[in-house]
Amino acid sequence: MTGGITLSVKVLMGKKGFEEFATIVGFTEAEKEERGALLEQSYMPFKVTRYYAELIASQSEPYRTQMINIVLPPPGVKPYKGRFDPYGNKSYRQDETAFLQHKYKKTLLLHIDDFCIANCQFCYKVNEIRHEDIGYTNIMDKAERAVQYLEAHPYIDNVLFTGGDPASFRKTSDLIKLISTLLSVKSIRLVRFATKALAYDPARFLDGELLAFFDQVRQTPGKQVSVISQFNHPGEISDVSIQATQALLSVGVQIRGQPAIIRGVNDSVETLIDLQRKFLDNRIISYYLTVFMPVRGVEQYAIPLDEAFRNVAESKRNLGGLEKKGVLLTSHDFGKLEICGFYPTAERPEKIVLKWHQAVGPDYLPERLKELIPTRSEDLMILDYKQGEMYCLDHVFEHNGLPYVNADGEIVENLPSEAVR
Repeated sequence: MTGGITLSVKVLMGKKGFEEFATIVGFTEAEKEERGALLEQSYMPFKVTRYYAELIASQSEPYRTQMINIVLPPPGVKPYKGRFDPYGNKSYRQDETAFLQHKYKKTLLLHIDDFCIANCQFCYKVNEIRHEDIGYTNIMDKAERAVQYLEAHPYIDNVLFTGGDPASFRKTSDLIKLISTLLSVKSIRLVRFATKALAYDPARFLDGELLAFFDQVRQTPGKQVSVISQFNHPGEISDVSIQATQALLSVGVQIRGQPAIIRGVNDSVETLIDLQRKFLDNRIISYYLTVFMPVRGVEQYAIPLDEAFRNVAESKRNLGGLEKKGVLLTSHDFGKLEICGFYPTAERPEKIVLKWHQAVGPDYLPERLKELIPTRSEDLMILDYKQGEMYCLDHVFEHNGLPYVNADGEIVENLPSEAVR
């Protein structure tokens, strides 16, 4: 029991939890000392389920170390200074309904809790999680405000509820009330939720009451539920995870894979191949492959954009058509952009070719940005690029004289560049 929230699985957290984790995964004293020092440099509190710790311990190398690097910062050089809000959440959550976020025209984000059952050290929500409120809040208070907003904006047709990760510790009755309330809005065709619970606590989704509810939704015309799974590594797709995934699929829940491409976790081409194959083998739809956002304190996770592109491209050369459907994205305060390629080649990247997957609402974009570049979803940008030196969109925009966000979270107007096409 934590702050009124009932947990179905043992959670290791704090100094005592770190000591227990170190014993489970078999750290030497030197490894424990090194990882503890790196953890002190991170702003994300240590927290992991015992289930996941034991899953790590069962892995062979390099998977054991790669999965450790998800919950503990790895050794490595920090090539730049990151920021606490690298997706601009604070910019979109400032009033009395800050738990509602309407960045993209057709989608409403509903933030339920700033609390996770386990913490990924590279999470872009580090600022919310490190100040987490673990007190039990009434989920329906937020749901009712969301319904009011949806009814006032009938062009919105889907809701993404997120956190933290309410899926792993909210009571089944809470989740059912929340999802059914959102789906009751006439314009809403889809409710989706992003969760790491299929990796950290997969047994959560074997709940018969929850599965029966999803089966009822399946039988309702025009309504769907989708899970955005946060599988970042093939070792996370365990026997229990597969059992939970198949149970969800059997009652009509769509499952999509959305891994972040992270240094020390899945920057190996072989690991990426295995992950994407396991998605297909388990009927998980490849969705986004997102490059690491510039998170403060753990910048060693970053991979240059050209290197991330080459790794993903090489992995796809070894995959069948249905296995390589994931789109490589770089996400930012200004929206999501697809990395289409480099010119003249990915090995000699002098230019980066980007396409808007979706820009945020025009009211949230700097005026100079809209003056200098197109922002429709089909529009391309060809920008100057410096190989091995650009780890996020801010580096590219700054180099090209476009508005960007600095390490303090401030928009810098910058000077126009002839490189912009």
